Amino acid sequence: MSVLPILLLLGILVAATFQAESMPTFVVSEMFQNSVYFLSKQAAKFDLRLMNRICKDIGGYLVEIDSPKEQDFLSKFVTGMTRHYVYTGANDVMREGTFVYYNSKKPMPALKWYENNPDNWLGDENCVHITSEGLNDICCDHIAKYLCELKVAS
Repeated sequence: MSVLPILLLLGILVAATFQAESMPTFVVSEMFQNSVYFLSKQAAKFDLRLMNRICKDIGGYLVEIDSPKEQDFLSKFVTGMTRHYVYTGANDVMREGTFVYYNSKKPMPALKWYENNPDNWLGDENCVHITSEGLNDICCDHIAKYLCELKVAS
């Protein structure tokens, strides 16, 4: 049996579970390098801890972009699906300018940033969202969507 039908079934089951519990629902991506991504359908005030917990509830974590290829895949996945910001798990809350992933605490690798970013505009941009033009540092409390990553055994 192919992995894609199983993943689609998993996405349907996850969405049905969350709908039954009044939890967020997600749009599920195709698989990319042993990961599947869940984009929240509803926008809400972003909170790193809460959104990561919701991602953990479905077996994942806030997305950790590990390569330019993954960034390109995710940028294409979210572009056109929403007018809201889409947050990742990257942040520099602990040390300005040093971006790490909330879940794993791993440093964020060199990735493509939106023009003149990160810039910590007004001294209060500690989270990261993905755009079609690159990553952008942003305040951590906007009304936004978020992206969960779920590793799939190969």
